[in-house]
Amino acid sequence: MENNYLISVIIPVHNTAGYLRKCVESVRNQSLKSIEIILVENLSSDNSAEICDEYVRLDKRIRVLHLQEAGLSIARNAGLKIASAPYVGFIDSDDFVEPTMFQEMLDALVNYEADFVYCNYVFDYEGKESIYPFRDSGLVEIYPLRDFLRDMMWEKISCSFCTKLFRKDFFDTHEFPVGRLYEDRLVMHEWVLACNRIVWLDKSFYHYVERFDSICHTIVPINRYHFFLSQYERLEFINQHSLFEGKELYDVRTMIIRICLSIFKEIMLRVKPSDFREPFEDMRQKFKKILSLKEGEIDVRCRKRMKGIVYNWPIYNLIHFAFKRKKYSLIIL
Repeated sequence: MENNYLISVIIPVHNTAGYLRKCVESVRNQSLKSIEIILVENLSSDNSAEICDEYVRLDKRIRVLHLQEAGLSIARNAGLKIASAPYVGFIDSDDFVEPTMFQEMLDALVNYEADFVYCNYVFDYEGKESIYPFRDSGLVEIYPLRDFLRDMMWEKISCSFCTKLFRKDFFDTHEFPVGRLYEDRLVMHEWVLACNRIVWLDKSFYHYVERFDSICHTIVPINRYHFFLSQYERLEFINQHSLFEGKELYDVRTMIIRICLSIFKEIMLRVKPSDFREPFEDMRQKFKKILSLKEGEIDVRCRKRMKGIVYNWPIYNLIHFAFKRKKYSLIIL
């Protein structure tokens, strides 16, 4: 029976006991029943591990791994190693999905012979109305790779792994980057280059549950530094692959550079450079590299701010951070 599963769904689990059952039930109750569910629990300090073990006894389609290392990429890579189905999807354990998600996505992927298919998503807020950002026409479309990359850089398409269903053999040559946060934002554009065909199913199947204590919403310097790195990688990618030209290239560069500058500001208002030395120097070096772009290729105000950070740091720090920093609590991960 194990070898007859059509889809393996990998769910990393870490301290999400309050959300885990709703997540798992949304997969167990899929209209497609030929699904292998792999729960990869890693160093939870709540009762997430016990809930995972309960489900093994409840449903023979469920397998559980208990890892001695924490990390989304570690968990996903471990799940891939034991996944037995020809197609694979990923869900975060505090989110949930609609009942027909995997059947409809599988049909689209197989019918169009795609490397992966992606769907729309919903933002769910506790105590607030959900937000549906897409038109949800129900149409299935082949999405040209270049257009996909361009729209992803403009944040019109989610880079999240969780809204996608992949061919399992794609991961014969790809794995999730260990030791990095915002791993989807870091590598999804590179993965797209390795694809021949991508399909979009214009339906909202995936529910992002917005928790303000999640990793992505926790503002600590090291988390924000990882977000900075993912944005910088995007900027490098754009410069290398000629996705944009003219004013659009100028505008998308400006958008990403402003995000990097904003992240740098967030970090510097919360921590002294001497307490965050290596990431601090790395960000300055990356700004220096951006400054090698010619005049007119990046926004003048962004260039001025980066010059202050790179070449006049003592004065720039005194004006923009030194006194304001006292208002913030020192938070270091």
